[in-house]
Amino acid sequence: TIPVAEFFRTPAYLQNQSTDAMPVMWITGVPCRSWVEFGTDTERLQSVARTYDEGMMVANRTINKIRLEGLRPGTKYYYRACSQQILHYGSYKKEFGDTVRMPLASFTTWDESDEDNTVLIFNDVHKKTELFKHLMSLVGGEKYDLVIFNGDCFDDPEREADIVDILAEYCKAYGSDRIPSVFMRGNHEIRGACSVVLWDYLSKAGEHSYTAFTMGGTRFVLLDCGEDKPDATDVYYGMNDFTQYRKEQAQFLQAELADAEFIKASRKILIHHIPIYGNAVAKFNPCKELWQPHLATAGFDVSLNGHLHRYELIEKGASENNFPVVIGGGYKEENATLMILKKEGSRLT
Repeated sequence: TIPVAEFFRTPAYLQNQSTDAMPVMWITGVPCRSWVEFGTDTERLQSVARTYDEGMMVANRTINKIRLEGLRPGTKYYYRACSQQILHYGSYKKEFGDTVRMPLASFTTWDESDEDNTVLIFNDVHKKTELFKHLMSLVGGEKYDLVIFNGDCFDDPEREADIVDILAEYCKAYGSDRIPSVFMRGNHEIRGACSVVLWDYLSKAGEHSYTAFTMGGTRFVLLDCGEDKPDATDVYYGMNDFTQYRKEQAQFLQAELADAEFIKASRKILIHHIPIYGNAVAKFNPCKELWQPHLATAGFDVSLNGHLHRYELIEKGASENNFPVVIGGGYKEENATLMILKKEGSRLT
């Protein structure tokens, strides 16, 4: 029998939830077939979810991603992530080993009628897991509903361990089996041999690395600035085209600002890794040129950024910004920051 601590390389981590669905992910040390048992009664986990792709169970791999669907809003669910080792995956014969179950965990789906929520935002931790634990200790008894990693929390991932080992430490620190998270790319998530498989280990909040979603009346718009140097820079070897990707996001942003979900939201939050406003912004600032025509009249309450490794508050109108901009700190204890975005009724802090 394989010990649980060796069988599971990460805890279960909840990703990008909605009012009626919850993606559950975890990583095993051996190839498996996996499923999730869940329900609203701890004694009767009657529902079982598995992942199929065009008729075939997604199995014989170590990355497990199972989406629980048909959930009721504002409801507490209990669940257990389960994996069975696959010893042999042949054409006409398959052999299985141990079945290992994680401890029972729980989560509560979002209820759009409940507009009070708290979100933790981290940026530029650069895989400093002890720093992350210290920042989490500052949260104290504050209850939170979502954790957003706003880029450069992984750091030039060259090996699988640069993703999995760091992810496991983050997950343990913020309680990933009960609190959902959203991971966003910074420029350092784009570098390194394993950057090309990053999204295998994480779940995008939408179809792309940019997206928008609503939580309790608050609309979150997430953008991906790409690299911090031009596509033609030597170290990219002609393998980047963030120029086109930023243009696509300009079109997305234009459509989003006209969408009913955005218009009716009581609060609107913009999040992207590289700032486009302020005196410290680099000369290479293509996002501003493309996005400013839309952002100039957008009704965002605040923009949350990172990248510069020092805290800065840019008041509305100080740098062509039509909303306040808060830039997070870096990866050293003396300049690191944790943002707590709290909405209580109509009050946003």
